[in-house]
Amino acid sequence: MRSLDWMRRGAALLLALTLVACAAPRRAAVCPPGWSGRIAVMQGDPQQGLYGNFRLRLSDAGGSFDLLSPLGQTLAQASWDDARARVDDGHGVRDFSSFEAMAQATLGLPLPRVALQDWVRGEPSAALPSTALPGGGFEQLGWDVSVERDGARVRLLRASRVHGAPARVSLVFDAPCAPAR
Repeated sequence: MRSLDWMRRGAALLLALTLVACAAPRRAAVCPPGWSGRIAVMQGDPQQGLYGNFRLRLSDAGGSFDLLSPLGQTLAQASWDDARARVDDGHGVRDFSSFEAMAQATLGLPLPRVALQDWVRGEPSAALPSTALPGGGFEQLGWDVSVERDGARVRLLRASRVHGAPARVSLVFDAPCAPAR
């Protein structure tokens, strides 16, 4: 009889824990503060382009960018703030006076830091003039930017230089992180 009583109490406790777990609110998504995915930088001959994976973190004060091989090996790490920019390519560290100078020296493109944070969200920078383009894209700071979305999130971002030698940067973003369980 005692063992039956103990089993009933155990079953009641298990049932109570299950109901509490079901009633508990779901946790918010646990996501790193940034973006990751695949990158392609093309200027002229597409066979001479840069292709790989990336991790990008942005804040109001600066940011960082890791370039990875298609197999995940770190090829270069860049970081910047208002006062300087730095790239470590595994062979040495190079310092630059600005993000734009670093982008020009490493990619051959003067990417605009001032708009980058908005562009990865699929929007033009509200603080700068822009022109809407057919298909939902926009032109800003000499770049045509097109965005493809998967629901509300940006799936693909393409920025093509308007003037000068043809150049294009494409970012394919990984799927958003899943809610924690």
